[in-house]
Amino acid sequence: GMLLAHKAMYEGKVAAEVIAGKPAAADARAIPAVVYTEPQIAWCGLTEAEAGEGIRAVRYPWTANGRALTLSAEEGITKLLIEEQSGRLLGMGIVGLQAENLIAEGALAIELGAVVEDIALTVHAHPTLSETIGDAAELFLGLATHINR
Repeated sequence: GMLLAHKAMYEGKVAAEVIAGKPAAADARAIPAVVYTEPQIAWCGLTEAEAGEGIRAVRYPWTANGRALTLSAEEGITKLLIEEQSGRLLGMGIVGLQAENLIAEGALAIELGAVVEDIALTVHAHPTLSETIGDAAELFLGLATHINR
């Protein structure tokens, strides 16, 4: 796998619990990865290539996000990989400003086994780039109000 400092720190915490005699297991489903380019790229969970059948990718363009427009970051995109039958979030990808911070919501949602309705019902502050995550979930559900479907 990828050599990531935060992955090593996670595994070190698990190892310390084992050494201390506590029950522990390393079972992270969504360790985020970040590429510090311009724009930034971040992802967690499965990729489209790994996901296989029964997965729907939803892409929400930042041209439909007011905060992205005020920051001249409209080249961004938020992508969710959702299991069509269960609605469970399996992966997230973000290209754009602050992607390294925004991806944490996806990692948490995947770790908790969240479904797309959970993400759509999460209140995201307005106006923020994080709204693109909720908006992408609403797009999957056919409820998007900021973009033509």
